[in-house]
Amino acid sequence: MTDGTDDGDDVTVSMELSGPYDEVLAKLQPADAAEASLAPLVADMEVLLSTVASIDGGTRSVIAEALPADTAADYDPAAVVDALQVLERYDLVVLDGNTWRPGPRLEA
Repeated sequence: MTDGTDDGDDVTVSMELSGPYDEVLAKLQPADAAEASLAPLVADMEVLLSTVASIDGGTRSVIAEALPADTAADYDPAAVVDALQVLERYDLVVLDGNTWRPGPRLEA
């Protein structure tokens, strides 16, 4: 401060980072940047799974109608199938005819 007053709110910090480019970039990025960007996806998948479990399975249209409106993505019946097909790969849901049911990993 050059005017001789001290209001106690000003702070100056300087830092130097050195090293290989990739390591410096890794230090500058927030630690949870990847997790934060996946958070809406994970939350929607959890809601989808809990919906399938709570209604004990259903067709794509029934599941789409049962989903709460506050999901991050818009889920029409086709989008529900897209998401359920991903969850099916992890044995979280199974397709029984045209009905999606909780999978073996949810029943365990």
